[in-house]
Amino acid sequence: MSQTGLYRFSQDAIALSAATVKTCLELSPGAADRCTIKEWWVDFDGVSASAVPVKVEEGRFSSAVTTATTGTAGKVDAGDGTAACTVKHSTSTEGAGTADASVIVHRISPTTGYHYIAPMGQEIILPLSGFWRLRLTAAAVVNVTVGVVWEE
Repeated sequence: MSQTGLYRFSQDAIALSAATVKTCLELSPGAADRCTIKEWWVDFDGVSASAVPVKVEEGRFSSAVTTATTGTAGKVDAGDGTAACTVKHSTSTEGAGTADASVIVHRISPTTGYHYIAPMGQEIILPLSGFWRLRLTAAAVVNVTVGVVWEE
């Protein structure tokens, strides 16, 4: 794998409906290079300290989401170039893909957030045929900001 650069993407104010699963972020590699996820985050705008935590599923899925908005990644390091990976956000229809064994479930308070930075050597490597997602389910209506940093 030839590394071409470090990229990031963030999307603010994605609305979550109560008790409805929603892929808020999906990353898929380009045709020639896999990608290495260095960090990801979720931040919520909830105000009730007693609110039920949001279920956050993070990991690989077998197929792409069917309806989503394609985002534009920003290059973090110096130099020219555009990301080969495709980043999507704010699905309106979930795909039929199933989660694989790599998916981890987090329960995060809707009044806070969570920022994961992979330890060196333990980054999430996405193969050419993979789809990595942040899929969220909130008990009540709340907005979320999501983001990811990757290298390709």
